[in-house]
Amino acid sequence: MARYKNIELDDRLNGVVRHMNAVEEYRELLQSLQAQWDNLTLLGQLSGTSTDMSDTRQAFAQLTTSLVNHLALETLDKSVQEMTAKAQVAIDILVRNLFERTADIGFLATDDDLRQFVGEHKALSGNIHSQKQLQTQRNRLRERFSEYVAKYSVYSDIILMDTEGEVLARLDESVSVPRSSHPLVGEAIATAAAYVETYAAVDLLPQRERSLVYSYRVTNAAGEAIGVLCLCFRFENEMARIFGNLTTADDWSVVLLLDAQGEVIASSDGFHIPLGAKVLLAIDDDYRIVRFGAQEYLAKTRPSNGYQGYLGPGWYGHVMLPVQHAFNKDSSEMLHGIDAATLASVMKSPSLFREELRNIPLQAEHIQSNLNRSVWNGSVRQSSTKQSLNPSFSKTLLWEISNTGAKTKDVFERSIANLNETVVSALLRESCFLASLAIDIMDRNLYERANDCRWWALTSSFRELLAQPEMTPDKAARIGSILQTINGLYTVYSNLAVFDTQGRVLAVSQPGEAAWVGRTIPANWVRQTLTLENSQGYAVSPFAATPLYADRHTYVYAAAIQAPEANRVVGGIAIVFDAAPQLTAMLRDALPKNEHGEVPAGCFAVFVERSGQIIACSDDSYQPGQRLPFDEGFLGLKNGASKAGVIRMGNEYFAVGARMSSGYREYKAAQETYQNDVAALIFVPLCEAMAKSTQAGVPRLGIRSDRASAGETVEIATFNVGQSWFGLNSAQVVEAMDNNGMTCVPGAGSNFAGYLMYRGTPIPVYDIRYLANAGGARAGTQHQVIVLKRGEGNHFGILADGLGEIPEVALSRLRPLPGMLAGGNVLAEAIISTETPEKEQLLLVLGAERIAMRLAVASGDSPKPATTPQQSPRLIAAPSA
Repeated sequence: MARYKNIELDDRLNGVVRHMNAVEEYRELLQSLQAQWDNLTLLGQLSGTSTDMSDTRQAFAQLTTSLVNHLALETLDKSVQEMTAKAQVAIDILVRNLFERTADIGFLATDDDLRQFVGEHKALSGNIHSQKQLQTQRNRLRERFSEYVAKYSVYSDIILMDTEGEVLARLDESVSVPRSSHPLVGEAIATAAAYVETYAAVDLLPQRERSLVYSYRVTNAAGEAIGVLCLCFRFENEMARIFGNLTTADDWSVVLLLDAQGEVIASSDGFHIPLGAKVLLAIDDDYRIVRFGAQEYLAKTRPSNGYQGYLGPGWYGHVMLPVQHAFNKDSSEMLHGIDAATLASVMKSPSLFREELRNIPLQAEHIQSNLNRSVWNGSVRQSSTKQSLNPSFSKTLLWEISNTGAKTKDVFERSIANLNETVVSALLRESCFLASLAIDIMDRNLYERANDCRWWALTSSFRELLAQPEMTPDKAARIGSILQTINGLYTVYSNLAVFDTQGRVLAVSQPGEAAWVGRTIPANWVRQTLTLENSQGYAVSPFAATPLYADRHTYVYAAAIQAPEANRVVGGIAIVFDAAPQLTAMLRDALPKNEHGEVPAGCFAVFVERSGQIIACSDDSYQPGQRLPFDEGFLGLKNGASKAGVIRMGNEYFAVGARMSSGYREYKAAQETYQNDVAALIFVPLCEAMAKSTQAGVPRLGIRSDRASAGETVEIATFNVGQSWFGLNSAQVVEAMDNNGMTCVPGAGSNFAGYLMYRGTPIPVYDIRYLANAGGARAGTQHQVIVLKRGEGNHFGILADGLGEIPEVALSRLRPLPGMLAGGNVLAEAIISTETPEKEQLLLVLGAERIAMRLAVASGDSPKPATTPQQSPRLIAAPSA
């Protein structure tokens, strides 16, 4: 394993840690503290204090390596997750768009006007006297193409050819290519009932190096191929829109679209990574570190997830992020505006990191507790034996050891706290990003719905049949057949209906909805549809329950059908959006995914109107038509604006990201009359809302040291039980030890804690917190056992919640307490006075003999001469008194 400045790193992190400023800062601090531990260990061995820090030094060193690795891994994971999401969104958004194109070409190729023109062109093209008539028909067809592109603005050109590749008509007449020899012509003719997708240099579009073209064969009534229709997709324009939603001004990542060979076919920054460049794919790896030009990059590649079985042209989304900029994004702004108490509660959550990292503070606390005990015992030994050649130096050394341990533990806690902040910020940023994705998917999808109803309203058969004076059953059946064909291609609709000027349904696409035929639709959007003035207008119902959708909530899009030769409305077409599965699927596609492609438990998303009405939910948390039970500023966002926050729902905190819709292309644009502001909200669970703790912290002990005073002094070993601090004359203390291995004795009484082996002999251990009115221990307290002596070989222990300092106190400050105070039942034998009560506090100094006497009284024994614990008739109840 490689080493980096004496801290061992995981192999995956080599080459990237040096770019992680936050991790590097803590690594430097910990490296400095490790050097201090080296010095303190050596000094401890030379000082005569019998204080060996080797184990502590080694434990902190191992924990340091673990911490730096986990900090780096979490930082790396955060960047890779963000890159992965961008790569996935880039390809999936494009594939969703192209899926709509596969339906468009299939339907447009069956258009009666196209078929008629191809047939007449073949009949008239040989007759020189018919050229004017042919040109008139060509102009009429170009007008139809223009109408199509005005609605489906994702296309730049529409081209119609015969089976030999001769161009019969096209929208863009500025391109003078009379014939195509491209293989797509033959492929389209040979491919029955399916589209041909081509991304290559196409001779029909000589001004472009490569074009994305969708082709479909045109057939006559007998099903014979008579021509080929091509839709030319505005590929560069669409990719610019996708990239614009994925990158920001302060974003160093480059989002790419790659073909199967790794060639760049679209780039968010062509100056940085140009078109035509070859890059290494990173599909099967979590990430790769690659070189391009003179830089190192983190790289991540994602294939398409597909959409309704369509996987796209086999391309990949790919993100490359310069390593030197990969880990230094400032996340603190995401936390602004979040209530401080809420943020503090979330920051304590144990669920934000992997378990190994969550355990590091506990391990550090354990090491520090052992260290404090070692220092405390060292000070006790110095006080009782006076064996050190330089007591002052020894005390200073022990203090410095304790202080260094506290500094090390503090670095651990601060680094993890900062990482916690970074992770929460990343979750908020991710929820915002995913909310943007969700609303973008919705706007793009509904853009297609607005286009569909307007284009289908231009169907010549509809216009001609509705313009006739009488609607016969045969005519209605003809309309129904066309609607059924359309609905078979466009499966996002539960039903299509054509109605007359009275709003009476003439035909439907679904046989199961035939009961609607002959009925009038009593809705305002019907009346609005029949007043539309041109083919660009459309009407949309409010999102509400409607009998057209089995009394469920949905949108109904509608457009007016006009007579062929007059500006006269003769009816309308209504398309009923299958909202329940479609909107739910959009939300589910936008939810966060783990490394296995699964949605983490508890995550959900909603679409919600400004009014607070829920449109859809990714699960059963809310139903359409319900109200969002909070706002928190999410519903008042400007169009296209985002917001993140932390909210409490029930007994759980969630990271919430929101994005207000801004439309797609012309849909919901400023010049449109139709406006329907919808926000997408993504909810990511953070943690359970913990009850406010009523447990106060242990007050800081303030006791003045009289080490420099001229008079006689005594060393007082301090410790705390519950919320109270106590002292013991260090001469009465043997040492402190942990309570591992202590054995409880059932029925022994509340004051008796158990037996603990000490120097080969079991000694009784007692809990004095109730006798001392000290209160309960704080949650997670690691109890210490202070071993006391009452004569030669007579030892017993008391439980302490924590160990304090061992100050030297002038004897003149010790004020003895009367032995018979409170009937001789007090635990303390003295109190330390102070002249500055505002700076330090009174401290009760307990006596080993008085503790034993009080325990004996509490257990019902009468005082007796001191004896060894082995001889005590009430060994379990109390030390011999």
